[in-house]
Amino acid sequence: NNAGILKTGSLAASSVADWEDVARVNVSGMLACSFAVLPHMTERSYGKIVNVASVSALRGSGAIGNALYAASKAAVVALTKGFASEFGPRGVNVNAVAPAVAETAMTEGSLHSSAVRERTLRAIPMGRFATGCDVGNVAAFLASDVASYMSGSIVVVDGGYLTG
Repeated sequence: NNAGILKTGSLAASSVADWEDVARVNVSGMLACSFAVLPHMTERSYGKIVNVASVSALRGSGAIGNALYAASKAAVVALTKGFASEFGPRGVNVNAVAPAVAETAMTEGSLHSSAVRERTLRAIPMGRFATGCDVGNVAAFLASDVASYMSGSIVVVDGGYLTG
């Protein structure tokens, strides 16, 4: 469950419509995908769901996003844990990966300014943004049988961002 949109304006400049946009994609989209596959997974007593949260959920804001984005990703964290608790007894593992800033189509507009790029990179001890492979490798691990005893976990992939 990887669909996501980002709002970067201040909360004061945000609206309920902005929240509804973010929540529709980041939370309702995750729910719709999960609800679509869970009957098949529970029928087989086996399944893996990997959600994409964000370190923003753990901070209340992000390096480039605002609290609307963070709140939507906090909902992903809570739902990941809730689904893991409810569907674990039915053979379904539900986990999430929580990246910091990754260079993606979603973030490219926010990172186009060299000042924003440099400020954001300074907040990441490893000195670089995550790549799709950085995040994807952890998601692949969570989807594999190597992670068969993990459920309800939120795996941070942040280059040390949360240490600062």
